[in-house]
Amino acid sequence: MKKLRYRYSLRIEFDSPITNHNFKVRCTPVTDERQKILQQNIHILPKEFLCENRDSFGNIYYFGRAEHPHNLFEIVTEGIAQTGLAQGTASRESYQLGLFTRQTSYTAPDGALIEFYKDLSLEKYSTSLDKSLKIMDALQDRFSYVSGKTDITTTASQAWNMGCGVCQDYSHIMLSLCRMAGIQSRYVVGMLIGEGLSHAWVEVADHGVWYGLDPTNGIRVLEDHIKISHGRDYEDCLINQGMFTGNARQKQSISVHVEEAGEEK
Repeated sequence: MKKLRYRYSLRIEFDSPITNHNFKVRCTPVTDERQKILQQNIHILPKEFLCENRDSFGNIYYFGRAEHPHNLFEIVTEGIAQTGLAQGTASRESYQLGLFTRQTSYTAPDGALIEFYKDLSLEKYSTSLDKSLKIMDALQDRFSYVSGKTDITTTASQAWNMGCGVCQDYSHIMLSLCRMAGIQSRYVVGMLIGEGLSHAWVEVADHGVWYGLDPTNGIRVLEDHIKISHGRDYEDCLINQGMFTGNARQKQSISVHVEEAGEEK
């Protein structure tokens, strides 16, 4: 087990004042079997009205409204999480499980990805977790991490045909392959120990437990990851959504820092 100190910061600057700003932010880790949030603070500015709720997947989100003119919108969430408490989390959402075997617009495969799946010979593996580990290993061998080639609209098939991408692309490709195998799998957004941006990985269900797999790094999700949210794909886990009145251009910056605060023996 580890204690991880985290800080997530999102800053949006507008080049002219905006008003009637309605926003929804999803950047708050939750306590489950694998992680326990020991301490947490969230700061949202401006926040003339703010309310907390949970979406249909159980993710915490805040929605609010800022009516008065402002040029800056900022979110900072920070705290301490104890991680590595279990290898996975219990699968309680029986009514939702069918959602996680269906392809979405992000994960729907084309010919090249389907041919790659056929070559995996997954029939040799008996459990969903073993099949998923095979998929992750094969993806590591055939796909490369390169930033700047894809964006938030890139699908699994588009990234696969380019042969490179970032964590979002690794995760969408792995979801596509898992779902072709009939494996219940979902997209996860969170934070990884170190400094940079938010991170994405995959959870797969096997015998009533969701196991985290990080295809970008080719590792199991155990102690070094802090989970924020999950859904069918990237779109279900958007950190920030909003609309406002005003003719303004936006400049967005994100910063994530996670460091070890001390090990639990």
